Amino acid sequence: MTAALQSNNEPDVVSDKMSLMAIQVEGTAEGVEEKRRQMDYKDAESLSFSFKNLKRIDYLAPFQALTKLQLDNNVISTVENLDHLVNLTWLDLSFNNITKIEGLDKLTKLTDLSLYNNSISEVEGMESFMSTLTVLSLGNNLLKDLEGLMYLRPFRELRLINFAGNPICQDPEYRSYVLSHIKHLKYLDYRLVQEEAVLQAKEQYQDEMIELEEKEEEEAAVAKSERERRTKEELFDAANMSGVEDLLENMLTKDPEYAKLRYIPNQERPELVEGLEVFRDKFAVNVEEFKDEMLKQLTRKTQEQAEWQAVLDGALAAKDADAHTLITAFDKERKHTFRSLPELEPPEAEQKLRALHQKNDHLYSRLMEFEMQNVDIVADLVGEFDRNYSAIVDGNRRHIGNFFTQTRELEDRYYEGVTASAMGMLEKFAGGEMDEMVSEDSRTILQDKDTLMNAIQAHHDYHTTTIDGQEDKLGTGEKKRLDLLINGLRTWEGKRNRDRVAEICALAKRNRELVERMLEVGDEQE
Repeated sequence: MTAALQSNNEPDVVSDKMSLMAIQVEGTAEGVEEKRRQMDYKDAESLSFSFKNLKRIDYLAPFQALTKLQLDNNVISTVENLDHLVNLTWLDLSFNNITKIEGLDKLTKLTDLSLYNNSISEVEGMESFMSTLTVLSLGNNLLKDLEGLMYLRPFRELRLINFAGNPICQDPEYRSYVLSHIKHLKYLDYRLVQEEAVLQAKEQYQDEMIELEEKEEEEAAVAKSERERRTKEELFDAANMSGVEDLLENMLTKDPEYAKLRYIPNQERPELVEGLEVFRDKFAVNVEEFKDEMLKQLTRKTQEQAEWQAVLDGALAAKDADAHTLITAFDKERKHTFRSLPELEPPEAEQKLRALHQKNDHLYSRLMEFEMQNVDIVADLVGEFDRNYSAIVDGNRRHIGNFFTQTRELEDRYYEGVTASAMGMLEKFAGGEMDEMVSEDSRTILQDKDTLMNAIQAHHDYHTTTIDGQEDKLGTGEKKRLDLLINGLRTWEGKRNRDRVAEICALAKRNRELVERMLEVGDEQE
C-alpha cells in the first residue's frame, strides 16, 4: 500500500515560505496573508502541509503552540520530530508511506489521529494519549491480526474507529470482535454502533469476556491500591514525615538481635519481649498525633505560599499596569507624530522627532525606575516570606523533636522491661524452673548470661541509633527544604529582573531606531 501522492519530482522539505503558507488563519484572502506575515511561528495553532511531497517531518521546531497539524498526502515514511508539540490535539498523517506507529510519545493531549492509507501492520505506539484519544483512523493499512486490536481496549475515551480496508475486515468475526472487546464505541468503519449489536457481540464472546473483565477488575483494584499508596507517600514526603509510620516495624525487621530474642523462652510464650505490645500501642498513638500536627503544618505552609504569591502577583501587576500606561501613551504619541510628518516643514518635523527622542529617553528612565521599585518590593516580600515560613519550619522541628523524644522514652521503658525480664528468666533457668518450657535455641542463649545481656544491649543500641538517625533526617530535611525554597525564589527574582531590564532596553532601542529612521528619511528628502 502506498501514499496517494505519487510524484516524479524530488521529495520536498519544509522551508520558511512553505511554513508561512501552511499557517491556518481565518479571514479573506488578503486578510489571511497579512495575518500570516504578522504572526510569530511560536503563536501559530494550526498548520497544513497537505500535498507538499514531503519525505520527512522536519523544521517544525519554531511552532510551539500547535494544536492541529496536517501532514496528509505526502511521502513520509517515519513519524519523527514531533516531541515539542505537546499541545497537539489533532494530527493527520493519512496517505503517506508510514509502516510503524511511533514518535508520538510526547503528544499526551492528542484526541484525533488519522493514519489512514499507509502501510501499518501493527496497532502500537499510542500509550501516551491513551486517556485522551477519541477518534482513530487506521483504514486502508495492512492490519491482519484481529487479537492485536486488543491494544485499544484500555483507551476509555475512544468513540470512533476506522479499520475499513484492512485484511482483518475479511474475518467473519471482525465486527463482533471489535464491538465486544473495545468499549464505548459510537462509530465503527463509518457506521453508527447499535447497542443491540454490542450486546450480541458480547454474548458471542461471553466466556472470554467474563474472564477478561474479572482480570481487569483485579488489575484495577491493584492499580487503585498503588495509586493510594503513592498518594499517601507523596503526602507524607510533602509533610516531611516519611518513614515515621513504619519506623518501629522496620526497626525490628532490620534488627539482627531481635531474631534471637523474640521467641525466648519459646515461640508460644515470647515473654522476654512481651513489652513490645505496649510499645506498639503507645507508639501508634504518638504517630497519629504527630501526623496530625505535621499535616496541619503542611496546610500552613501551603497557605503561606499561596498568600505570599497572591500579594507578589498583585504588587507586580500594579507596576506592570503603570508601565503599560506609559508605553501605550508613548506609542500613541509616536504614531500621531509619524502621521503628521508629511504635513510639516522639515525643521518642524525634525524638532518633533527630536522631542520624541527625549520622550523615549524619559520613558526608559521611568520604566527603569519602576523596575527598581519592583526589585525592592520583591526583596521585601521574599524577606517577609522567609521569616513567616521559617517560623512554620521551626514549629515542625519542635514537633519532630517532641515525637522522637517520646519514641526514645518508649524505647527506654521497653529496654528496662526486657532487661528485668531477662534477669528473672536467668534466675529461674539457673534454678531449673524453666526446663520444660525453654526451646533449644533459647536454652543456648540462657546458658550464657553475657551472651543474653549483650544481645539485649545491642538490640537497644540498634533501636536508639535508628531513632536518632530518623530524627536527624527529618530535622535536617526541614532546613534543607527551607533553604531550597528561599534560594529558588531569589534565583527566580534575579532572572525576572534581568529579563525585565532586557525588555526595557530592547523597547527603548526599538523606539530610538524608529525615530532615527524617520530622521534619515527627512534628511534624504532635503
